[in-house]
Amino acid sequence: MIPDISYLILNYNPDGEAQAETVLQETIDTFYARKSKKLRSEVFLFDQGSVPAHQRWLLEKQAQYKFSSIFLNRNIGISGAINWFVRVCKSPIVGLITSDVLITSGMDEDLFQKAQIEEIYQVTPFTDKSDLDYQTWKPKEPFGSDNLDLSVIKKEKKSLWKRLTGRAVKPYLRVLASELNVMFWRREIFDKLGYFDERWRACYENNDFSLRCFLAGGCTAVSMDSFVWHYHKITHKNKARERSYEGYLNDCWSQEIRRFWDEKWPDLESYIKIYDPLKEKTINDYPKLLEKFSHNIYLPYVQTTTYDGEHRK
Repeated sequence: MIPDISYLILNYNPDGEAQAETVLQETIDTFYARKSKKLRSEVFLFDQGSVPAHQRWLLEKQAQYKFSSIFLNRNIGISGAINWFVRVCKSPIVGLITSDVLITSGMDEDLFQKAQIEEIYQVTPFTDKSDLDYQTWKPKEPFGSDNLDLSVIKKEKKSLWKRLTGRAVKPYLRVLASELNVMFWRREIFDKLGYFDERWRACYENNDFSLRCFLAGGCTAVSMDSFVWHYHKITHKNKARERSYEGYLNDCWSQEIRRFWDEKWPDLESYIKIYDPLKEKTINDYPKLLEKFSHNIYLPYVQTTTYDGEHRK
């Protein structure tokens, strides 16, 4: 039987760092305690080149919860892992759960429903820690709590939406850029857009995909009916972000991956501000943006990536 949804728990802990392992344990335990019992699901845990002791611990968690584990001996990045996941699963909806979040009850059912709205190409919850102000909300309940009172966020954000648009309020904010901590997609979106750009093993990968969603006629949505707790910046603490590019870009990795961005999206700021809410705007309001970058929309599954600024198909 084909499941309603496939979940990907994505892990990269190259040195088996203790704090990151503790956070991942809380992520997994909370996920299984709070995920929907109404949705038929399959769960994959994707580990990329962690040390043997960490992988042995993950096998113990697999025995406890019966998810499927995929262990690689190297890192292929966030983009590569998402692409593999979408390629192999059969469910109509797919959901990413990163290794440093605590979901809340009902979040998956809400995102599952919103992912099926035609204009929504990817959907994410509000969170307590994000680099983006419009995706951040601070609940009164203690960190990690379940069954939050979301009436406050709905009141705040709906009031903001009405002031911004002057129109009927939707149960989600339409945005371009978003934090990639939990994200749900319809699998058909990948038929339309292709896959994540694997030049970005970390950093920029979702901004790139979000822009392509927008160019193709959709949007990224931040649901007002969902919330996830986010430990945030664990990849900085265990150096996973830097290690993602180890051996390729040496100490210049951040400048190099920024250079990829500027080469793919030259002078983007003159066409659109990706950190401003979209309000009711669609790609039809940005004809010059579409004309300039329509060639960036589709990217095939099979990609040849290099780290000298080239990207060959």
